[in-house]
This record gives sequence, C-alpha cells and structure tokens, in this order.
Amino acid sequence: MRGIAPLQVRAASLSGFIEVSYFVGLDPFELLRRAGIPLQFLDDPENRQDAGPVTDMLEDAAAESGCEIFGLLMAESRTFASLGPLGLLLQHLSSIDDVLNALNQYGRLMNDVVALERVRRRESNILCWSVAPGFEKPQTIDLTVAVGYRMLTEVLGGSWTPELVYLTRSPPAEKGQFERYFAVPIEFDSIFDGYSCETDLLDAPAVPARAMMADNARRLLELLPQPEEHGRISESVQRAITLRLPAGEATLEKVAQNLEIEPAELRRRIASEGSSFEGLLLETRKNVAMRFLGASSRPLDFIATMTGCPSARAFSSWFESEFGETPTAWRKERTSRAPANS
Repeated sequence: MRGIAPLQVRAASLSGFIEVSYFVGLDPFELLRRAGIPLQFLDDPENRQDAGPVTDMLEDAAAESGCEIFGLLMAESRTFASLGPLGLLLQHLSSIDDVLNALNQYGRLMNDVVALERVRRRESNILCWSVAPGFEKPQTIDLTVAVGYRMLTEVLGGSWTPELVYLTRSPPAEKGQFERYFAVPIEFDSIFDGYSCETDLLDAPAVPARAMMADNARRLLELLPQPEEHGRISESVQRAITLRLPAGEATLEKVAQNLEIEPAELRRRIASEGSSFEGLLLETRKNVAMRFLGASSRPLDFIATMTGCPSARAFSSWFESEFGETPTAWRKERTSRAPANS
C-alpha cells in the first residue's frame, strides 16, 4: 500500500528569506543546512520541497533572532513575481471574486499547505486561510496572511480592502509592525486567519482588468511554462532596499552588509545585469510609494517614512519630481479610475 505523499511548497515561498535572515543577524545558509534543505532548492522558484523542514526553519529563524515578525518581514519584501505564472493571471482579472475563484482553481501551483476559503454572508464575507494540520505555526500564518493581504489589495489597485484582518496568533511584542503593514484593524487571538469584507466589494473592479490578457495567462498556466530566470542579484538588492528604506539605511554599504557582499563587488554584479544600485534604489522607492498610495489610505507622513524620506513635504517634492504630479493628485486620479472599469 502506497503512503500519502508529503505536502510540498515552491521554492518561491522562501522569497526574501535570505535577505531577512541577514537583516536580523542570521546566516541563512546555515539555517538551510541545519534544516536539511539543499541550496539548489532556491535556484528555481518552481522547485518543490517537503513543507515540514521549510516551516520549521522559519520558526527556528524567528526564535534564534528574537524577531517575532520574521514572516511578516518576508511578506513585506515580496513582489508579484514570487507568485510565478499564477501572478500573470491574477493581475488581469476583473474582480476579487474572479481572483478568489482563480486561487481555488490554481492554488496547488503555489503550495499544498494553504488554501483560501470563502464563507459568504448577506452583508459581509469571510476569507479564511486554511492551513494544513501540523503547519499552523506563527511565522507560516503571518507570512500567508500578509502575502494574501498584499496580493488582494494590490491586484485590485486599492479598490478593495478588508474591514478586518484576523490572526489566530497572540499579539507579538512588535505589534506596531503589524499595524504598519495592515492598513485596517487587526484582531489577534481570533478563531481563524484571514479577512472580512463587505459582500458588495467582491465585485469591486480591478484596475486595470484585461480579459484577453487573463485568457492568455490561463493558457500559459495550462501549458505549465518554463520558469523565469531566478537568482538575479538585482532582485535580492531590491528586497534588501525595501527592508532598509524605513530606517533611512538604504545605502550601498548597508545593503551590501545585508547581503554579505563587499560594496564594490555588489556594484560590479549589479552592473553585470545592466543596472546600477542608484537605479534599483530609485525603482524600489517608486514602487513602494505607488504601492502605499494606490492600495491604502495611509497618510503621506507614513508613506514618507516607508520610502526613506525625512518628511511628508520632502516626499511630496520627490514624488512630484519623479511622477510629474503631487502624490495627492496621483492617488485621487487612480481612485477615480476604479468605477470606470466596472
């Protein structure tokens, strides 16, 4: 009689792990070695690995570093690229209802451990992350709920946000970091992990939604395309920059220290990929600014901090020089476009 195959996760589930490990003072490769996870696992985002060692490693990293928000930091440094081919589809669907249906249909392409379930009610809906028994651990849950929140809010261009975020874990000492990440109230010690939202918002239009692009993405998923190139130093640099920006430490020296590479060598490797540290810094800062302006109602002084600017006034001046309009005008224009796509 054949045994039950162990649950697995994609290598992309560890996107940001190396950068966050260095950020909190740990050696990620030693953690991987102790967990019995081969370094080659990270070479391709579509590689699959038994989930147990991965989730245990995240808990060990949090415990050894004393950083209760390890999983949250990983989510904060993520991009849509970590979703692989599924991300191509989600970015072109017309509503959150369509996004949820796609997640149910193709969720196993991401991993076998978590699934997003819906409980429909007349006025409000519950979106619940179901975690496989034995894997309900704080860092895995934090990472799942945080990545899901960012995915759902960003894919709809800010036209959808939950009423509440729910976490079964107890409030961490660094509770303020959760409040910074989630732009809505959080209920800790909840009976489930997920979100609640008004039923009407399930039909909120995505910005932009392209039916033809969505159809093309579905065909790609069915064909199981070859994974994209992985492991570019530029991707690691941008994740490290994201972590360093709020503290005003997004310098070449600090990022190189985060990645344990000499600054001159880091600059050389970035140049070999046709980019520069200054270019990556600007691109990352612009992406962070657009993310918080477009997918949240956070005040400008908060967004200024997240982009490494000393004040809201400095942020507004920088933003206008880069985008040709004030952040308030940019946000207003983006918000006003949402109903036009319904």
